[in-house]
Amino acid sequence: MLSIRVFYLDKTMRVRINGEDFLFTESVNVAGLVAQRKMRPETVVVEHNNVILARDKWEETLINENDTLEILSFVGGG
Repeated sequence: MLSIRVFYLDKTMRVRINGEDFLFTESVNVAGLVAQRKMRPETVVVEHNNVILARDKWEETLINENDTLEILSFVGGG
């Protein structure tokens, strides 16, 4: 089961996700971000600051000001 941590900030923070800048008013862990984006964790790979992040590290990894994430979702088909 994924644990979502949310911490409210006094200001906004900028995070780059898939090449686009986003402003957050709260801090969130990687598991929470994937859940907020309504993505299925078993079909997602996350690169956090140029390092592929193991799924078992998502809950403990907080997203910080100026972090860069690439979130790849795999879709099957024929």
